[in-house]
Amino acid sequence: MEKKSITLLCIVLSIIILRVNVKFINAQEGVNLFDEILFVSKSKAVEYGLKTSFMTDENPKEICNKLIESLELNNKGIKLVRTEDEDSYNIEFSGINIEGYIEGLKYNNEALKNDEKNNITINISKKMNENGLEALKNKVMNSIEGQGKDIKCFEYLKAKIDNSSSLAVDDINDAIIKNLKSHGAKNIDTVSINNGLSTIAYTKKYDEELIGNKLIDLNYAICNYSSGRYIIIGTPEIIIAY
Repeated sequence: MEKKSITLLCIVLSIIILRVNVKFINAQEGVNLFDEILFVSKSKAVEYGLKTSFMTDENPKEICNKLIESLELNNKGIKLVRTEDEDSYNIEFSGINIEGYIEGLKYNNEALKNDEKNNITINISKKMNENGLEALKNKVMNSIEGQGKDIKCFEYLKAKIDNSSSLAVDDINDAIIKNLKSHGAKNIDTVSINNGLSTIAYTKKYDEELIGNKLIDLNYAICNYSSGRYIIIGTPEIIIAY
């Protein structure tokens, strides 16, 4: 009887531990590192955007116009400028808080191994005082769904550090690194730049690339400007000037 009780207790404990581990893993996967970095650095978003590209065998002009509609960029208040030549089709858009372009490039190289011979690029930037990057990315991915392969995405967010923060750049960087490590980030490296610090890390949450012999998928820079201190975050690297 005692053996059965011990066995039952072990089974119950194993189930509890398994459930706790699953909840912890799910919680880690659901972490928004952009929001975490903003919180740790006491920053508020001022601008965000992304650059996404994919390959397709569909007509670039048709794809670009479909994307304009599905991303609701043909609304009033958004100016569209279309240009076209033998090898490309481009739609530039601009509004009060948004700008960018959707471009389709035709590849006539028959030596390409896959059938997706046309490249589509979506580049969107928004000037907003909140982090709407995840919602924007979901919207872009949903608009692409089923239309192409080899999807690559570069995200970025620019935020202003609260003027009331008395932390030095090094202290802010140390706090962010501590937070990233708590979420399992590796390959963390920081270098000095002209107006601050730049740090790379591998979080396993974003599209990755190889730098030297290390994988990275996150890059942020803490910069000093005459208008204040800013933090710029990019995946897998920062795609805007800083």
